Amino acid sequence: MVHLHTSLRRRTPEGLVRRLEVALPAGGTLADLLRALDLQAEGLLLVVNGRTAHLARVLEEADEVHLIPALSGG
Repeated sequence: MVHLHTSLRRRTPEGLVRRLEVALPAGGTLADLLRALDLQAEGLLLVVNGRTAHLARVLEEADEVHLIPALSGG
């Protein structure tokens, strides 16, 4: 399951979607997931099962992925 935070949510006819199921081939990585979602890794915090992760992280079917955009302010 992929959780899209704040500005990454997707607008659909049913409203804003915050969670997605994305099918990746066996051995698919976080980088593959971002490509499937047409997202860039720059400026994103990548979290898998509650821990920060790198783009090369191989994903398993039961993994919970959170994609969190960096926020800035002042």
